[in-house]
Amino acid sequence: MGDTDTGTPAIDRRCRHRRARRSHVELMILHENSEWGQLTHEAGELARRLGLGELQHSLPTKVGVRKKSVRRVYVFRGGVVWQDPDAAEQALRWNDVVDWRESTTHNYRYSTYTHTNFSYTFTGSGQLSLKLASSFRDGRMHQPPIDRFGPPQACVCSEIGREICDYLARTRLPGTLEAVGRGERQTFGSVSLASDGIQVGGTEVPWELVEDLRVDKGWFKVAGAGLRRPPTRAVSDIPRFTLLKAAADALLEKNRDLPRIG
Repeated sequence: MGDTDTGTPAIDRRCRHRRARRSHVELMILHENSEWGQLTHEAGELARRLGLGELQHSLPTKVGVRKKSVRRVYVFRGGVVWQDPDAAEQALRWNDVVDWRESTTHNYRYSTYTHTNFSYTFTGSGQLSLKLASSFRDGRMHQPPIDRFGPPQACVCSEIGREICDYLARTRLPGTLEAVGRGERQTFGSVSLASDGIQVGGTEVPWELVEDLRVDKGWFKVAGAGLRRPPTRAVSDIPRFTLLKAAADALLEKNRDLPRIG
């Protein structure tokens, strides 16, 4: 049984520098300052040709049992380059990303926390796709690693993935709000936004009814007056969730002065 929670606050960078507990820890991600985190010549040249700018993060990931079976991911200011074992390097500009998805799943067995899976997927206009994924397991931890708690390795994938999702939302938010202002409904899977309200599945809620837009244990919820059951959707099922949330918050704030119903 798993409890998905993608709504926890962004993990503090300081957790990266804390000492891990000396217990059994299973991780896919290697340290970015290790030999596997060094920028290869091929990846650097591809980034230079594409004008991706400054290197921000290295994310080497163990993908097999062989010592050299490592996937190298390099996050630049303008995009990402990755090299899978025995494969040519590939790249994706942030400007070319058309869809992104995020999922953080805290897993439990008989109500006891066991491990956490992190996953972030970014898809380009040509269907080129990159998935950042890792697993964290520490037998001495009885609750998920959130905020500033937990070993530094537990932060890496989630921190970098969320940074990218937040950046993509910020750069696309003005265009999204302009489209809504022109009367164009913006769709994010089963959730859509319009100038007069938000629709979740088959439930349309006018902005003047909406009291709060919240994320609770991985579920996006629209709370409002007169709603016996707030419409909800799992964050992991909503494409471009960070953009949806930012746009919905902005539209709700814009409509705060409308006469309230209920």
